[in-house]
Amino acid sequence: MMVMQTILQQITSRLLLNKLALIVILCACSMPLDFLHAQNAELIGKVLSSDTLEPLEDANVYVKDLNTGSASDLNGQFSINDLPLGNLELEISILGYRDTTISILIDNSLVNLGNVLLNPQILHFEEIKVEVHSDLDPTSSLSSLSMSGKKIQENMKGSIAQTLQNEMGVAIQSMGQGTTRPILRGYSGDRFLITENGFEIGDLSQTSVDHALSMDLGGVEQIEIIRGPRALLFGSNTISGVIDVEKNSMPEIEFDHFHTYLTSGYDSGNKGLFNNFSLVAPINKNNFRFSLQNRTTGDQMTPIGMLKNTSMNNTEWFFGLTRINDGKRGTVSIEHVEMDYGIPGSPEGHISGVDMKMNKTTQKLNYHQDIDFKGFQTFDIDQKFIHYAHSEFESDQKKPSVKLGQDIFLLQSKITGLKREIGTAIQYRMFNAGGFYWTPNTTESNFSVFGFSEKELLAFTGQLSFRGEYSIIEPQNKGTKFSNIDEKFVNKKNFGFLSISAALIKSWENWQFSTTIMRAGRTPGIEDLFSDGPHLGSYSYEIGNPNLDLEKTLGVESSVQYQKDKFFFLLNGFFNQSPNFHLYMKMGDGYVPGADWIEWGSGSSGWLYKYQMRGIKTEISGGEAQMGYKGRGIDITTDFSFVRGKDYSNNNHLAYMPPDKIGLLVSTKSNNDLSGSIRFSKVLEQKMISEFETMTPEYFLIDIFGSYSFKTLKGSHRIIFQINNVLDETYYNHLSKIKSIMPESGRSISLQYRILL
Repeated sequence: MMVMQTILQQITSRLLLNKLALIVILCACSMPLDFLHAQNAELIGKVLSSDTLEPLEDANVYVKDLNTGSASDLNGQFSINDLPLGNLELEISILGYRDTTISILIDNSLVNLGNVLLNPQILHFEEIKVEVHSDLDPTSSLSSLSMSGKKIQENMKGSIAQTLQNEMGVAIQSMGQGTTRPILRGYSGDRFLITENGFEIGDLSQTSVDHALSMDLGGVEQIEIIRGPRALLFGSNTISGVIDVEKNSMPEIEFDHFHTYLTSGYDSGNKGLFNNFSLVAPINKNNFRFSLQNRTTGDQMTPIGMLKNTSMNNTEWFFGLTRINDGKRGTVSIEHVEMDYGIPGSPEGHISGVDMKMNKTTQKLNYHQDIDFKGFQTFDIDQKFIHYAHSEFESDQKKPSVKLGQDIFLLQSKITGLKREIGTAIQYRMFNAGGFYWTPNTTESNFSVFGFSEKELLAFTGQLSFRGEYSIIEPQNKGTKFSNIDEKFVNKKNFGFLSISAALIKSWENWQFSTTIMRAGRTPGIEDLFSDGPHLGSYSYEIGNPNLDLEKTLGVESSVQYQKDKFFFLLNGFFNQSPNFHLYMKMGDGYVPGADWIEWGSGSSGWLYKYQMRGIKTEISGGEAQMGYKGRGIDITTDFSFVRGKDYSNNNHLAYMPPDKIGLLVSTKSNNDLSGSIRFSKVLEQKMISEFETMTPEYFLIDIFGSYSFKTLKGSHRIIFQINNVLDETYYNHLSKIKSIMPESGRSISLQYRILL
């Protein structure tokens, strides 16, 4: 173990990181690339939906024999240059439609295919994902969701939670606009994963509501909620699913021309400004991508006034280089995020508020190769290194009161075949804390092996996945103060568990049915085990429990879908039970010094409630229903979702469960370029609360959004508008930790301009 630690610590040095990136770039640039045949022709065409005759944006148009291709634009049009004369096979694919293969003869300098019609599949979600190996993708769970293209652009806000909050089974948790985080089916924290391009983000947002998610949604290409057996491919703590964000993804085929994306936006609700620039280009037979973005906001405006100390400034940049050569692909990238934001003051905690600073640097390497090995077709190996730092400042103080950080090294390899996958991963994490946050510096080593398979079983489609994990958590107690936990229990911990998930899917005529069962294990976090100190940003004094065991959960989910012509409906039901659910519980609500609360300074610094980590028996269940009609000029969708949580330790409701909600969405199109939608949202009163919670009244919201697209000689353009909370409703989010201070945002108008060159 000492040898491993020494090696990993060396990797964390900036010098080695720079050298490693340089070596990979030089190697990629030196890879040989065979010249193609004489190329002198151009192929053009237009991709349309066969049922509506509407253009399909971002369809993947791929010339298989030449490993080249393009993607359709806003109007469904595509162009592939420098093609050789002769017979070629053209593959056209877009998720939500059946793949189409066309044999063509290139016998001219310009070949026009005209309109290419794609037949839709029985999927009501707008799923659009461009992949070279789309034939390897497994069947999606009916409760999964994919959002991309125009749909994600029209719904997009600054954070994942705000963008997804109107979807079934999704709620939002926050302490102001800089700290919003989604809740999936009542589960928060790290009981579901938020990943970027398939890998964990590597920040501390899952540990506390005051830690911001280190990702802005500017320039995002797709958001996917993944449920069912496939979720275990990402991690074991995925009982409620995975939210995977596709952002700054590198092209998987060799591009033959530049793509430039420019986005600018303004939000009146916080006087926010957003700008994004992204460039994808072929340079010296390599695919290159660079992006830069910035978002600045003022304090959040509510119907009754301004919520002070909630302004935010976020800057991100990304650089990536990909080399493609005859079924092989190598990628190197580096990304940096910096974010400053505020936590408002509260009479129930830190009175004057807290200022937060966060930065994260991520370096990634990927090698991909097409193979032919016992039915497996692709091989991938990924390496990732993350350096993360987080500081908390009392108001007007230059020295941080709390300092948190971590360095993460990940190495993963996998082979993928036709709807099957197997792989292994090693992760090493070095957590450190400073200031008045008294969690000891700790190392965590995680070893995992995972697999997935989908097969036809008689009249059913069967799916089976597993993930075996073994973790070693080792605290460094030297110099650490413990006031509320016994130091003799603060020692090395070992955890091992096998998570398993299985599903059966049946399709006939217009119906589809699926049922999934999952047995998952979650390793307690470092903070869950060893914290003993004030956490200013979350208004709490946190006391860990070093005797925590694995959090084991058994869950079952069933779904049924019907779709005929333009009508569809979907029903989901789920039930999860855990005998050892890890939860920070408030020790009291009285004024007994040293028992329920602790003094923290005086005057503006205020005082903090004590929260203690416990393992309790819980049940979380719920359901979702959706019904809709998709016509030629109008789409109507209505949905309902609810979650129930039971705490058997005191025979009470589980804390912080989202209230029931009902939604109605009406969308219309005047033509192919102009679209508009109005959404009605009814969130019911939440009165099923735990001991120290308060009830939250119901509320009703109206939102209007849409877009206008047009094309000029200089590129494709899109203007996107949003009017949120049209009625300027004063409402409170039950899952907000600051609901006693201020309501949520009032009426706001957002405008966004996007151009593709």
